[in-house]
Amino acid sequence: MTLNREDYLLVVWEFLESFDSVSEIDISRRLKISPPTAHEYIQKIMDDGMVRKIGKKIDFTPAGRKAAIRLVRTHRISEVFAYNMLEVPWEETHSSVMELEHIFKDDRAETLFRKLGSPLTCPHGNPTNPDQRMGDVPSSLVNEGTYRVQRISFEDRDLLKTLASVSILPGDSVRIFRDDNIVIQGSNGEIKLAPYNAQALRLARKA
Repeated sequence: MTLNREDYLLVVWEFLESFDSVSEIDISRRLKISPPTAHEYIQKIMDDGMVRKIGKKIDFTPAGRKAAIRLVRTHRISEVFAYNMLEVPWEETHSSVMELEHIFKDDRAETLFRKLGSPLTCPHGNPTNPDQRMGDVPSSLVNEGTYRVQRISFEDRDLLKTLASVSILPGDSVRIFRDDNIVIQGSNGEIKLAPYNAQALRLARKA
């Protein structure tokens, strides 16, 4: 896959939304590129006025955030298309649209959105309006108890596969236990997540 500015902006959004910070090392690992390559391209989008650095941490400029919102929306609409229309497996939809999303831009993305029935979320529960506040809590921070899975904010393929293996999907009821890791028990089994990964599994108190 040939990376471009949009791929970097999407990764910056993913980390900031899920973990509140992102570094060049995070970006290099996520995109499977060398740290020098990540540094070089981050410098390019800094020069374009899309991001800024505070120490080693990266954040959006207002212009960069605006561009990222458009990109994330298109990405999530593309995921719905891949899941509903192309029958791409749930855990594969994020990676499968990394090329496709560059085709569906602006008016095309909005046309696709309407054709899909104006979905409120992507298959992983993340809002197609990226600015929407979800009111959920990372599973790493909740007390033991019963919750509803709201979304998986950081769409890491290995994490998604782990959740899919025990059928823990958005909307499902889970029970949270704690030991050294976070234990998530669903109707089809249980998994353990380290606190870092557990930040990406967002929960709402079950009504």
